[in-house]
Amino acid sequence: MAGRSSPRLEPETALRAGPFRLRDGAKGLVTSASKVLLVRERHADGTPFWTLPGGGVHRSECPTEGLRRELAEELNCRAHIGRPVTTFWYAHDSLDDTVSAYTVFDCALLSEPDADQREGVFECRWVDPETLPASTLPQVRHVCRHVADLSSPSAASDD
Repeated sequence: MAGRSSPRLEPETALRAGPFRLRDGAKGLVTSASKVLLVRERHADGTPFWTLPGGGVHRSECPTEGLRRELAEELNCRAHIGRPVTTFWYAHDSLDDTVSAYTVFDCALLSEPDADQREGVFECRWVDPETLPASTLPQVRHVCRHVADLSSPSAASDD
Protein backbone atom coordinates (compact mmCIF):
# COMPACT_ATOMS: atom_id res chain seq x y z
CA MET A 1 0.00 0.00 0.00
CA ALA A 2 2.98 2.25 -0.57
CA GLY A 3 2.53 5.99 -1.03
CA ARG A 4 -1.24 6.16 -1.10
CA SER A 5 -4.14 6.99 1.16
CA SER A 6 -6.28 4.06 0.09
CA PRO A 7 -5.67 0.45 -0.94
CA ARG A 8 -4.27 -0.17 -4.40
CA LEU A 9 -5.69 -2.82 -6.66
CA GLU A 10 -2.98 -5.09 -7.96
CA PRO A 11 -4.04 -5.91 -11.55
CA GLU A 12 -3.22 -9.59 -11.15
CA THR A 13 -5.39 -9.98 -8.02
CA ALA A 14 -8.76 -8.80 -9.36
CA LEU A 15 -11.33 -11.15 -10.82
CA ARG A 16 -14.34 -9.79 -12.65
CA ALA A 17 -17.56 -11.09 -11.07
CA GLY A 18 -20.59 -9.50 -12.65
CA PRO A 19 -20.58 -5.74 -12.17
CA PHE A 20 -17.58 -5.71 -9.80
CA ARG A 21 -14.06 -7.04 -9.33
CA LEU A 22 -13.26 -9.36 -6.44
CA ARG A 23 -10.01 -8.74 -4.59
CA ASP A 24 -8.53 -11.20 -2.08
CA GLY A 25 -7.26 -9.74 1.17
CA ALA A 26 -6.06 -10.74 4.63
CA LYS A 27 -6.44 -8.94 7.95
CA GLY A 28 -4.94 -9.66 11.34
CA LEU A 29 -6.99 -9.93 14.51
CA VAL A 30 -4.24 -9.02 16.95
CA THR A 31 -5.25 -9.13 20.61
CA SER A 32 -3.45 -8.51 23.87
CA ALA A 33 -5.15 -8.87 27.24
CA SER A 34 -8.53 -7.21 26.68
CA LYS A 35 -7.50 -5.04 23.71
CA VAL A 36 -7.46 -5.37 19.92
CA LEU A 37 -5.04 -3.63 17.56
CA LEU A 38 -6.58 -1.22 15.03
CA VAL A 39 -4.96 0.95 12.38
CA ARG A 40 -6.16 4.33 11.14
CA GLU A 41 -6.22 4.80 7.38
CA ARG A 42 -7.99 7.27 5.09
CA HIS A 43 -10.66 6.89 2.44
CA ALA A 44 -10.00 8.43 -1.00
CA ASP A 45 -11.73 11.66 0.14
CA GLY A 46 -9.36 11.95 3.14
CA THR A 47 -11.90 10.85 5.76
CA PRO A 48 -10.15 8.72 8.42
CA PHE A 49 -11.35 5.26 9.38
CA TRP A 50 -10.18 2.49 11.69
CA THR A 51 -9.69 -1.08 10.53
CA LEU A 52 -7.71 -4.21 11.27
CA PRO A 53 -4.13 -4.30 9.99
CA GLY A 54 -3.62 -6.02 6.64
CA GLY A 55 -4.61 -5.54 3.03
CA GLY A 56 -4.63 -7.04 -0.43
CA VAL A 57 -3.07 -10.40 -1.24
CA HIS A 58 -1.07 -10.71 -4.44
CA ARG A 59 -1.83 -13.59 -6.78
CA SER A 60 1.62 -15.07 -6.08
CA GLU A 61 0.96 -15.17 -2.30
CA CYS A 62 -1.12 -17.32 -0.03
CA PRO A 63 -3.23 -15.28 2.43
CA THR A 64 -0.83 -15.79 5.34
CA GLU A 65 2.13 -14.63 3.22
CA GLY A 66 0.16 -11.57 2.13
CA LEU A 67 -0.77 -10.72 5.72
CA ARG A 68 2.81 -11.20 6.89
CA ARG A 69 3.99 -8.84 4.11
CA GLU A 70 1.29 -6.25 4.92
CA LEU A 71 2.16 -6.25 8.64
CA ALA A 72 5.83 -5.74 7.81
CA GLU A 73 5.06 -2.92 5.36
CA GLU A 74 2.36 -1.10 7.33
CA LEU A 75 3.47 -1.66 10.93
CA ASN A 76 7.17 -2.55 10.61
CA CYS A 77 6.63 -5.67 12.68
CA ARG A 78 6.66 -9.44 12.49
CA ALA A 79 3.85 -11.71 13.63
CA HIS A 80 2.79 -15.29 14.18
CA ILE A 81 -0.16 -15.87 11.86
CA GLY A 82 -2.65 -18.30 13.37
CA ARG A 83 -5.87 -19.80 12.12
CA PRO A 84 -8.49 -17.98 10.06
CA VAL A 85 -11.34 -16.84 12.32
CA THR A 86 -13.80 -15.17 9.93
CA THR A 87 -14.19 -13.39 6.61
CA PHE A 88 -15.72 -10.02 5.81
CA TRP A 89 -16.44 -8.11 2.62
CA TYR A 90 -15.63 -4.48 1.94
CA ALA A 91 -16.82 -2.42 -1.05
CA HIS A 92 -14.12 0.15 -1.80
CA ASP A 93 -15.13 3.71 -2.57
CA SER A 94 -11.58 4.42 -3.73
CA LEU A 95 -11.38 1.44 -6.12
CA ASP A 96 -14.06 1.57 -8.79
CA ASP A 97 -16.37 -1.44 -8.74
CA THR A 98 -14.09 -3.38 -6.38
CA VAL A 99 -15.07 -5.56 -3.44
CA SER A 100 -12.46 -7.17 -1.19
CA ALA A 101 -13.03 -10.45 0.60
CA TYR A 102 -10.82 -10.24 3.69
CA THR A 103 -9.92 -13.44 5.53
CA VAL A 104 -9.24 -12.50 9.15
CA PHE A 105 -6.50 -14.47 10.92
CA ASP A 106 -5.75 -14.76 14.62
CA CYS A 107 -2.34 -13.11 15.09
CA ALA A 108 0.27 -12.47 17.75
CA LEU A 109 2.90 -9.77 17.21
CA LEU A 110 6.59 -10.60 17.65
CA SER A 111 7.61 -6.94 17.82
CA GLU A 112 6.03 -3.58 18.64
CA PRO A 113 3.91 -2.07 15.85
CA ASP A 114 5.04 1.25 14.36
CA ALA A 115 2.61 2.80 11.85
CA ASP A 116 4.20 3.71 8.51
CA GLN A 117 2.42 6.72 6.99
CA ARG A 118 4.13 6.07 3.65
CA GLU A 119 2.08 2.86 3.55
CA GLY A 120 -1.20 4.65 4.26
CA VAL A 121 -1.34 3.78 7.97
CA PHE A 122 -1.44 6.96 10.03
CA GLU A 123 -1.77 5.49 13.51
CA CYS A 124 -2.10 2.19 15.31
CA ARG A 125 -3.80 1.82 18.65
CA TRP A 126 -4.77 -0.89 21.15
CA VAL A 127 -8.47 -0.43 21.92
CA ASP A 128 -11.17 -2.02 24.03
CA PRO A 129 -13.70 -3.74 21.72
CA GLU A 130 -16.54 -2.16 23.71
CA THR A 131 -15.24 1.39 23.13
CA LEU A 132 -14.08 1.37 19.52
CA PRO A 133 -13.43 4.70 17.78
CA ALA A 134 -16.57 6.09 16.10
CA SER A 135 -15.05 5.78 12.62
CA THR A 136 -14.32 2.04 12.92
CA LEU A 137 -15.62 0.21 9.84
CA PRO A 138 -18.88 -1.64 10.66
CA GLN A 139 -17.43 -5.00 9.56
CA VAL A 140 -14.41 -4.49 11.81
CA ARG A 141 -16.66 -3.41 14.68
CA HIS A 142 -18.51 -6.74 14.35
CA VAL A 143 -15.26 -8.76 14.26
CA CYS A 144 -13.85 -6.97 17.31
CA ARG A 145 -17.00 -7.37 19.38
CA HIS A 146 -18.19 -10.82 18.33
CA VAL A 147 -15.23 -12.78 16.97
CA ALA A 148 -12.26 -11.69 19.09
CA ASP A 149 -11.69 -14.13 21.96
CA LEU A 150 -10.00 -11.89 24.48
CA SER A 151 -10.11 -14.43 27.28
CA SER A 152 -7.03 -16.29 26.03
CA PRO A 153 -3.80 -15.34 24.23
CA SER A 154 -3.75 -15.53 20.42
CA ALA A 155 -3.14 -19.01 19.11
CA ALA A 156 -0.24 -18.95 16.69
CA SER A 157 0.38 -21.74 14.20
CA ASP A 158 3.35 -20.48 12.19
CA ASP A 159 5.88 -17.71 11.91
